[in-house]
Amino acid sequence: MKLNLKAIILLLLISTAASAQTIFVNHADPATGSRVVQTNNQIGPQLDMDDSISKHGALFFAAGYQSATTAGKLVATYYIDLNIIHNDNRLGCLRQLESRIILTLEDGTKMECIQISDSDCDKAAFHAVFALMPKGGTTETMKQNFEKLINTGITEIKVITTEKELDYKIKKDFVPYLKKHFALIDKTVNGSAK
Repeated sequence: MKLNLKAIILLLLISTAASAQTIFVNHADPATGSRVVQTNNQIGPQLDMDDSISKHGALFFAAGYQSATTAGKLVATYYIDLNIIHNDNRLGCLRQLESRIILTLEDGTKMECIQISDSDCDKAAFHAVFALMPKGGTTETMKQNFEKLINTGITEIKVITTEKELDYKIKKDFVPYLKKHFALIDKTVNGSAK
């Protein structure tokens, strides 16, 4: 099978685009000791439907880290930030500390994450943040899950709303892209990337 030059260039651009991550937020407050680091949920300069990580539907993904000092102890939260365009008023809400996502990983294991952001009942789109632990989980669980996601890709995300479950299969080319979000957070938090 012969590929022409245009087809080869197009394949290279697609593979490069699916591997590019950038930091969207990197803010530290020396006065309080708090820090927020989050990856960008888009590949190019503007959000585009091609940035959706799902084969079917519009699902935009970012990973993040937030830390603060509480009672003299550093508390770190590792999370996934999702923007979901659904246009389905029958989905109900994504409710804080009730809704969750279940990640299916390349190795066949599942990981449950609890919603920690404010509730969202928009009839066309949701935005929510999910800590990398189940309800009642620990910071150690979050850290372990984060470290696993650096090396193990996500193949499916199930979003559980107050009324339904939405299954999003991840585009094959985006499985390594999601791992790179977590790797970039790790490098940035540990000072080897800016």
